[in-house]
Amino acid sequence: MKKCKFIKSEIAIAILGCSIIFTACDVNTDKKVEKQANKVVDAVESKDITKLDAIINGTDEIKADEELKDFFETDTEANQKNGLMSKIIKHDTIKVKKVGKDTVTYKITAPDFSKYFTEMKKSEVTEENIESFTDDYISNAEKVTNEVEIPYTYKYGIYSAEYDTEEFVNALTGNLVTAYQELMQDVQKELSEETGDEKNN
Repeated sequence: MKKCKFIKSEIAIAILGCSIIFTACDVNTDKKVEKQANKVVDAVESKDITKLDAIINGTDEIKADEELKDFFETDTEANQKNGLMSKIIKHDTIKVKKVGKDTVTYKITAPDFSKYFTEMKKSEVTEENIESFTDDYISNAEKVTNEVEIPYTYKYGIYSAEYDTEEFVNALTGNLVTAYQELMQDVQKELSEETGDEKNN
């Protein structure tokens, strides 16, 4: 009976030891993942749009969504630094809120651009005054906070994450992507109504 108790005790100790080892490994991995995840935070805090683009797209040149290319001004490095995305990110704050098993959660606060195109239309903005309009809009905009989960893998010491998502860029730009999509829907609706009126006439 004593021998049986001894064996059970040894098994319990072994299980506990393995548990501690595995927990330590998980904590160590989480720290490494968090370190990699914070590279995005560093890029935003340093207002380094070039570095941020490289992290998001895996290149040092922005590969903006086709429908947003007119607003990101990606033709030259000078334009990239003075483009709309760069203007917005200068006012962003971002932090890693949580490192999960396969996702990193970021908390991002940015100027609220959900009404940008609506206000642009009301103000009858032209190509000549769009820059000053945008600067004024940013200065007066309230802040909006979004939390975004970014899927990632960490294998053999290599961190890989999916930053090139609509949700992540939308959060960085204060819901600009959503605002633009709504604008396009309104434009299409107006065109459809005009086409319908023409047919009726």
